[in-house]
Amino acid sequence: MEPQAFDRRRRTVLIASAAVAAGAVAVVGSCQKPQGMRRAPGDAASTDRMAGEPKRASEGSDAQKPAPSKAETPKPRPEPVERPAPPSSEPAIRIRTGSLTSEAPSVEIRGPGSNVWIVEPGSGRPGVIAQCPVEFTWTREGWRVREAAKTRDARAVALPPMAVLEISSLRGEPRRLTAFGSEWPGIIRLVPRPAQRTAATPPTTAGTPTAPTTATTATPEFATADVVHELPMEEYLPGVIAKELFNSWGVATHQAQAIAARSWALCEMAMWRTRRHFDTVAGEAGQAWIGATKHRRSADAVNATRGQVLLYSARVVPAYYSSCCGGARAAARDAISSSVIHDIEPLRVERPDAADCCSWSPTYRWQLSLDAQALGRTLPAWARAEGYASLFSLEGIRRIEIAERNRAGRPVAYTITDAKGALHQVLAERLRWGLNADPAAPSGMRPSRERVKSAYFEPLVRGRELFVSGRGHGHGVGMCQYGAEAMAKKGAKASAILARYYPGASIEKSYA
Repeated sequence: MEPQAFDRRRRTVLIASAAVAAGAVAVVGSCQKPQGMRRAPGDAASTDRMAGEPKRASEGSDAQKPAPSKAETPKPRPEPVERPAPPSSEPAIRIRTGSLTSEAPSVEIRGPGSNVWIVEPGSGRPGVIAQCPVEFTWTREGWRVREAAKTRDARAVALPPMAVLEISSLRGEPRRLTAFGSEWPGIIRLVPRPAQRTAATPPTTAGTPTAPTTATTATPEFATADVVHELPMEEYLPGVIAKELFNSWGVATHQAQAIAARSWALCEMAMWRTRRHFDTVAGEAGQAWIGATKHRRSADAVNATRGQVLLYSARVVPAYYSSCCGGARAAARDAISSSVIHDIEPLRVERPDAADCCSWSPTYRWQLSLDAQALGRTLPAWARAEGYASLFSLEGIRRIEIAERNRAGRPVAYTITDAKGALHQVLAERLRWGLNADPAAPSGMRPSRERVKSAYFEPLVRGRELFVSGRGHGHGVGMCQYGAEAMAKKGAKASAILARYYPGASIEKSYA
């Protein structure tokens, strides 16, 4: 729907010009751990955030913090034409929580009653009622499904071997399922995924990086099957807030997080709805989600802000957020992508923040040392896997220096001088991901305790080691979760928090 067609009766609340919380905030001695979940086997996002913070839109870790921020993955993204218009009714969102692989090929699913309903969507074939628990195992030959699994009555369920399978509770029962030891609202869809081979392409004639070339094999070999949940947006969000923030944090912080998370999710849906079988993931490459939650403050925040989204020029703002900005935020075009949808006032950094509200975060300042010689081998291997051409020819590391800062003082780019004296410029957030690549398998990530927590750091190569003195946790775009909570503690409302972190945006109730 075009912006001019929106219901004029919808209440629009203009966010007041940014309210700034002044003064330092005392360090919290003990913080409640965000609600946890058992991670689905094969979850590509199981490397969730780094410890000590809330997350990104999303990014952090389990131990001491809310989850970290969103859209942290450096993988190439499709180029959207424009930001979406706010929906006039509540949409359904699709979340991938994991994958079934040869190492962990099975998932056991239960419904709220004694049976579940299994269909092959779009096939026209009748569905099947199966007795719980139902075990779905992915094999080279396709699905092997058993009902009443692991009981004396266990028996096979005849289903097409390569089909997409959709599992739901029976009519009249609560729309919830149990899988991987956790309860999930909505339905679960099991989607076979063809094996793909990816190869990095050479840089353009201008020397700019190109995306890796990905091709599906001529005869698809279904290497994995994705576990995808679909449910209404407002049922999804409480499980996001409960994981993204500490449960003890303020009402205003929870409400601001709900509006930001809803806005971000709508933009991801617009990006991916026709391009793949899920809109986002539960983890660091999306926003955290624990499924069903009984956390009252999270549910209340979602209910109080139902349908409210951040708008700029009548379109939804992709409201990125991270755990701790370190006192200097990043612009989305620098840290997320150079897409035109990020070149808007709410996602730019025009000046330094007037006050630093996140100094009480346990990762406001941090230090790390890494093996510089190993990095000299890992970075070019990571760059080839990611198609990041500026580091293809890197030969060792002699020096790393900040090449550019934004108006808030946060690094935008670094220059690496290699062992032969050649200069390699790399965007700050890209370098962070490269430094966090696993030396043993550069397409994966180091353990969280060994990761560079943000791209806001001072590097020093000394001998065989790279010393990193950094600030903050996450990509630093949009709302700083620790800063938001500091404002809430001083009495700021959700609208003032969002005004500070998304200047020029407005809050509109998109649907009832």
